Amino acid sequence: MQRTDVIVVGAGPTGLLLAGELALQGVRVTVLERLREPDPTIKSGSVNVASAEILDRRGLLPAAEEVHRRRVAAAGALATGRANATATGLLKGIKQTSRRFPVMGHFAGIMFRNDLVDQEDPALAAHTAVANGVAVPQYELELLLAEHCTRLGAEIRRGVAVHGIRETGADLTDGAGVTVETGAGAFTAGWVVAADGGRSVIRKQLGIDFPGTDPAMVGYQAIADFDDPSGLHRGWTWTPRGVYAYGPVPGRILVARFGRQPENPENRDAPVTREELQEMVRDVTGVHVTIEGVQGRVTRWSDNARQAAAYRAGRVLLAGDAAHVHSPFSAQGLNLGLGDAVNLGWKLAATVQGWAPEGLLDTYESERHPIAAWVLDWTRAQVALLRGDERTARLRKVVGDELFTVPGAMNRMVALSSGIQQHYAVADGADDAEGPVGSLVGDAWLTSGGRLADHAHDGRFLLLDRSHDGRFAEAVRQLGHRIAYLTDPDGDPDADAGRAPAPGPTSDTSPPSLLVRPDGVVIWSTAHGEEPADDTARKRLDSAISRWAGAR
Repeated sequence: MQRTDVIVVGAGPTGLLLAGELALQGVRVTVLERLREPDPTIKSGSVNVASAEILDRRGLLPAAEEVHRRRVAAAGALATGRANATATGLLKGIKQTSRRFPVMGHFAGIMFRNDLVDQEDPALAAHTAVANGVAVPQYELELLLAEHCTRLGAEIRRGVAVHGIRETGADLTDGAGVTVETGAGAFTAGWVVAADGGRSVIRKQLGIDFPGTDPAMVGYQAIADFDDPSGLHRGWTWTPRGVYAYGPVPGRILVARFGRQPENPENRDAPVTREELQEMVRDVTGVHVTIEGVQGRVTRWSDNARQAAAYRAGRVLLAGDAAHVHSPFSAQGLNLGLGDAVNLGWKLAATVQGWAPEGLLDTYESERHPIAAWVLDWTRAQVALLRGDERTARLRKVVGDELFTVPGAMNRMVALSSGIQQHYAVADGADDAEGPVGSLVGDAWLTSGGRLADHAHDGRFLLLDRSHDGRFAEAVRQLGHRIAYLTDPDGDPDADAGRAPAPGPTSDTSPPSLLVRPDGVVIWSTAHGEEPADDTARKRLDSAISRWAGAR
């Protein structure tokens, strides 16, 4: 029997990122994955800004940017070599300067438009540093994260199918360990995280309820070789039977049909045949195309939307699709899972190592469950707008042509889709949605020319002290192993708006000092431009440290 601190079941993006977060904190972790190789099935084509910022904080942004550059180059070559207009559109969509917020994606097929986005909006301008690292497909992301995990010492065991779990020496709800039964033998750990997908074996065995809404559509996504695709319209097209999107990559098609589901729903995990895909494409598009072959595997999916009633049962936790499933529109599932992993990783590590403040691990569910519930409704709303009937078409036209063109509306939709609007109640129950506390830190520039993210690679908390006298240093003097201390007394007030500090003398008004969790969430801040004469700010800092970083 093999023993480790934490077993992560599933080597998708969620499981791999979580394993990396645990290993970064010195926790022994083993990842068990049933597939022998990473799945090349066509899935998400990019990550959102919040996910790219996770990669940035762990020093993985350069690798993501390299993937981005390769895709830009490939799209450019395709556009030049084949005069492909849609490839040119893809190139324009992902080629961004480092100081612009990346505007990509859609809401229910209504494409986000660069010309309607105000790049000076502070909500967007504070999150531009990762713009050249978002065009990372899921397959490439898994390769990147697997290499990251291995480099940190995490063990990834592929070709290991998990059959179930059992308690080790005591009841699961309060025992000292959990044993995972697999075809390769038994593995035992103090904790187990199920990141094994929407049909999670572990969630089912634990009997955790998975309530939600049944599917109203079935969809397929593939790169197909058509005999003659000239009858297919580029972009999103609605029909009486459903909706489809063709391009921008040649042969790439997404097709969804409302109403009639597959004839053998019990066999929904079976590989999609060429004939099944062809029947669906012909039925929805109304075009009698012939599919001569497919590149890679075809993805079959639905708008089944469900969320686990609980994310934890004793020493077993759920993350990613094991905790929530929904339709794949806007690739929200990938990003939601990465958010779970980075939120859970440091909290579980603190619990394993024995320094976690009371109730810390419980905040994983209390923080992430509402985020997932929101995402499920976000995708349900898109499905509602995707129907091809005439009444829904009228509503879609009002939303796209009228509502989305109202000044600020496109900014709001882009910000929500990008994940940067996440907010947690972290300050003693206070939920100051107007300030930085509880929000993602974004681009915190330093007068040294670097950024706060450059100092987050080791996974510690970050205290950015912008006072002129370094008055907050004493608060973390004995916690250097958990909290990195940085001074930036001449911080530029424009820096937190996503702009590099201007040369020359700085403003008399400095931006606030910040305490940031390992997952990028601000948990303490001074008032902007103030250095209070009393010790109020220090007391709040001490409270935040005690609540989140533990005793000295």
